Amino acid sequence: MDGTLLRSDQTVSPRNQAAVAACLDRGITVLLATGRFYPAAAPYLEYWPGRPIWLAPCNGAQLFAPGQTEPITQRTLDLDLAVEVLSWIDRSRIMARVYFTTLALINRMTERTLAFMRRLGAQCRYEPALASAVTEPPTKIVLMGDPAEMPVVEAEVRSRWGGRLEVTSSEPDLVELTAPGATKGEVVRALAARLGIDRTQVAAIGNERNDLSMIHWAGLGAAVANAHEAVLAAVPRVVAHHDEDGVGQFIESFLGA
Repeated sequence: MDGTLLRSDQTVSPRNQAAVAACLDRGITVLLATGRFYPAAAPYLEYWPGRPIWLAPCNGAQLFAPGQTEPITQRTLDLDLAVEVLSWIDRSRIMARVYFTTLALINRMTERTLAFMRRLGAQCRYEPALASAVTEPPTKIVLMGDPAEMPVVEAEVRSRWGGRLEVTSSEPDLVELTAPGATKGEVVRALAARLGIDRTQVAAIGNERNDLSMIHWAGLGAAVANAHEAVLAAVPRVVAHHDEDGVGQFIESFLGA
């Protein structure tokens, strides 16, 4: 969603909105797969009120059927592993968030986190010591910091827990951790299997590294022009910038609009 469907002002353009509606009008299944957690993603469904849109928040760790407020499938992090990672985060004084279905724990009060908490209200809670605050398996852990420093943080996470976690990023200042198999590519594959849709009939578009598994799996994959360099190098097609209706352009191209 961010950097792809959404413009820089966090809104959906009229052209993108109309293109998604055109898919729905033709009976095409629409899935919004996002790094956001459910309370931060679900409000965007109001651009298409009452329409049957699937939602996969937390990089595909959960799948919500149209009109549902509880996930029909989810992959949560192992609790002991999550506490181990969070203990390291606490010791390292890394800014982080921990996501559950409708709750986010935040360990640092900054202008960005304050804005996040104001936007979501009671769905956020300040917890300076995350490891002791987590008593049930979380859906996702997000590490935050200076974009110049996050590659080092990511490398450290991979060296400690590589193979036991999915490690990816949806923005330069984030490193995102989910359970093994909790990826956008896997949730798209699973939904297609559930609905009897062949992968050659699946189209996917994105902008960041957390989108690569989905774009690679789909029969038709693309990136917006503002995508991460690793995504641009890996996709067969690039469309317009997310502020210039890239999603609308992509959809119109295969609908024949």
